[in-house]
Amino acid sequence: MMEHTMLTPQSSHTTLHHKSSSESAIIDNACSDYTIVNQEDIRNKLNLLFRKNVLLSIKVPGKFAISTLLTTITYIEGSHIFLGGFQNERFNQDLLAQNTLTATANFEGIAISFMLNDLSGHDIDAIFNLRVPIPQSIEWVQRRNARRVKVPINTPVKIQYKNQAEYFNVADISVAGLSYIDQTEDHCFATIGELHTDCNIILPDESIYIACFEIVNNITIPYQHTKQINRVGCEIKRPSYQLDTALQRLINQIDFYYQ
Repeated sequence: MMEHTMLTPQSSHTTLHHKSSSESAIIDNACSDYTIVNQEDIRNKLNLLFRKNVLLSIKVPGKFAISTLLTTITYIEGSHIFLGGFQNERFNQDLLAQNTLTATANFEGIAISFMLNDLSGHDIDAIFNLRVPIPQSIEWVQRRNARRVKVPINTPVKIQYKNQAEYFNVADISVAGLSYIDQTEDHCFATIGELHTDCNIILPDESIYIACFEIVNNITIPYQHTKQINRVGCEIKRPSYQLDTALQRLINQIDFYYQ
């Protein structure tokens, strides 16, 4: 028989960020498949692709056939990014002859694509690079294998970073990751690619599990005209058996009672 003890409303903490009805609506509207248009968020994503040396694929029409350029971001400067070009000069001429191209990638289960416009050639250390403006938007589509559920308002799950008093409400969760809503102004724990160890996940029955998070998403959401909040996505790294089991049980119970 299924245990019922976990889905119990949790008592308030003085520093807790409570979910309001407005926040709940934001959570519902901020889905896991994003078209990112905020320029700071776009720059963060591009920096992540640069740091991780993520392979990008670009289809380039030529005079006789379509060529595929497999490349990486080699440099980011100001409002431009630089991509490695072909080793063949004729292919690079085909590249520069295009008005618009699309770069695509698959990175840790995320499908990525963005447009390349205003292409120009630029030599870095005598090697041809493609110079393009930072795109106006990026498609960043999560392809999750783990079952993920929205966390009901009356059975909150919270996270707490190491040596911090603040708690954040979790918007959705799986055994592989979670996202939470950050309404603070400094967003000091939301740099993409950062790893945070010894964090707490607090379940509805107030049981606490230690977890390690890697920040994989940080999406800015407009809120009440003049304000904005952030939805921060985390991958749970190397979860313990106890945490994995507890999350599986929680997800099954949420499915049973609320889905």
